[in-house]
Amino acid sequence: MLRVEASVLIRADADKVFQFIAAPENGPRWQEGAVSTRVTTPGPVRLGSEMEHVGRWLRMRIPTHAVVTVFEPVSAFGYDIRTSMSSRPSRMRYSLEPVVGGTKLTLSNEATLPRFVLPFAPLLRRSVQRMFDRDVERLREKIEMGPADRM
Repeated sequence: MLRVEASVLIRADADKVFQFIAAPENGPRWQEGAVSTRVTTPGPVRLGSEMEHVGRWLRMRIPTHAVVTVFEPVSAFGYDIRTSMSSRPSRMRYSLEPVVGGTKLTLSNEATLPRFVLPFAPLLRRSVQRMFDRDVERLREKIEMGPADRM
């Protein structure tokens, strides 16, 4: 099992942070490994919404399918991600906690690694951890910049 987690204080209220992270089209704006994300179910994003995602990692383009499995406005958002590389979904979770000065956001992911990757698990974990650390900083910057500067 590979688990990574990164946290950041964002100078914005939890509602603003939740609205930004729960809009999948925002992912490529702040996620280093995101190429594109498209919601494939009608209506607004909610519990059960499905998404097609193309990620980039180690020079590979990786198509995935995700289903929103956690949708608790202003406190938690998450989705389970399926890919052909693993028989079990990975679980991406966002936890939001109001704190003095803004919102503490914690991003975490748990994934079952394929057997052929297990010898490289420590290296893989460090690589993904560094990427998550950079991602939450980019997320903080995008949200704090405000709507006029997000593009």
